[in-house]
Amino acid sequence: MKDFDWIDVSDLKPWLKNPRWNDQAVQPVAASIEEFGFGAPIVVQAGSNMIIAGHTRLKAAIRLGWKKVPCRILEITDRNAERLAIADNKTNEIADWNEEHLQEIMEAFEPEELENLGFNEEELNDLLGDGQNDEDNIDQPTPEPAKAFTNQTFTLLKGNCLERLKDLEDASIDSVVCDPPYEIDFMSLKQGWDRSGIAYSVELWSECLRVLKPGGHLIAFCATRTVHRMTVGIEDGGFQIRDQLVWCYESGFPKSLNVSKQFEDGSEDAKRFEGWGTALKPAFEPAVLARKPVDGTIANNFLLHGVGGLNIKKTRFPYGDPIWFGSGEEVEDKGLGRWPANIVRFKKAQRSEREEGLDHLEAKKGFEAVHRKEGSAGVQNPRAGAGRTSENVKNFHPTVKPLELMRWLVRLVTPEEGVVLDPFLGSGTTAAAAMLEGFSCVGCEMTSDYWPIIEGRVENAKRQYLERFEDGT
Repeated sequence: MKDFDWIDVSDLKPWLKNPRWNDQAVQPVAASIEEFGFGAPIVVQAGSNMIIAGHTRLKAAIRLGWKKVPCRILEITDRNAERLAIADNKTNEIADWNEEHLQEIMEAFEPEELENLGFNEEELNDLLGDGQNDEDNIDQPTPEPAKAFTNQTFTLLKGNCLERLKDLEDASIDSVVCDPPYEIDFMSLKQGWDRSGIAYSVELWSECLRVLKPGGHLIAFCATRTVHRMTVGIEDGGFQIRDQLVWCYESGFPKSLNVSKQFEDGSEDAKRFEGWGTALKPAFEPAVLARKPVDGTIANNFLLHGVGGLNIKKTRFPYGDPIWFGSGEEVEDKGLGRWPANIVRFKKAQRSEREEGLDHLEAKKGFEAVHRKEGSAGVQNPRAGAGRTSENVKNFHPTVKPLELMRWLVRLVTPEEGVVLDPFLGSGTTAAAAMLEGFSCVGCEMTSDYWPIIEGRVENAKRQYLERFEDGT
């Protein structure tokens, strides 16, 4: 084995069978290399210069304009080179963070020192709270943008969904895509919206069934520990349960109690229970996929009502897209993409996405947004939620789904020019997703504070749709 060699990037050969996707990691790795240099060399096979470990570092170096990169050359067979490459990737997955130590270390960094560590905004929010960088950058409201006029319609039904859904005609909706309260008493808020039992209400799901066309689909998210009860409510409301979808986001931090810390430091009991906690790291959320019974055969239902199935063509996974967990290996039908699966991967919604189109709204401070007292211990507790320490929050809904996820879901179950219903609009992500995909939307929301946020996000989505339509995309 040789020491480091500086090799021309043009002489290095990526492993063509590399089963790991890495494009999303290139930018943060490039930022890290630019600030710290190469912390580890690229590992290559002697003779062939095939990369065993370091594909992302090579892409990052090329992005930075490097002509040569440090490499460690191994005398190794082709078979063992592949085994080592897989082992290198897999062993990186096995390790995990000690969240308490990580938080303690990172809280000591200045805001600019957090930039090139590889953590995204949501992960930093979970650890530290967002808003560290905006104390001197409080946005002032701007004039409300002009309305966008498109063929899609959006109807905001203001009030309780159990009452407002009665205003809709029978069989007037093509799909239902929603994110109901999870019934887990989120953040222990006094308003009690997340412990009302509405997600289990047979009356609610019966109303959704009534307004949905025969064969129309329903997608409803829930928490891992309460999804079973919501599923029963949906089924008792008259729906057929078709599947369960899994949204993986991977970036959650465990809200776990350190058992050993419940005893006196250094005691025998503290030592005995060292390493025990009370929760796993959250990494996914489930959703129920259900369907209103069809009218006769599927073919007959499509002819009469235009719904009944899933839009496979419009929701296939592009090769190499991280939405898909499986192999990125290409096959002959490259233009089609992979058949959509019931497990998908999307990053959580970042602050910039949540607040796009809301420049004209007045901001709240973080402690107001999470319903805590300024300076209280509750504000400092990460369990209070993202945004708790921010000076400038315009979309203060605590549980915002990513737009790309909701766009994928409305495409899956909604026909062309169809109408999507969301009985729990929240900050309007489903409605914005529907606008971006060319659908119409009807939604209910009982919290008046969210109405301007919904309308602002929907109008912004309409403008984006018009821009894409006008330039042919």
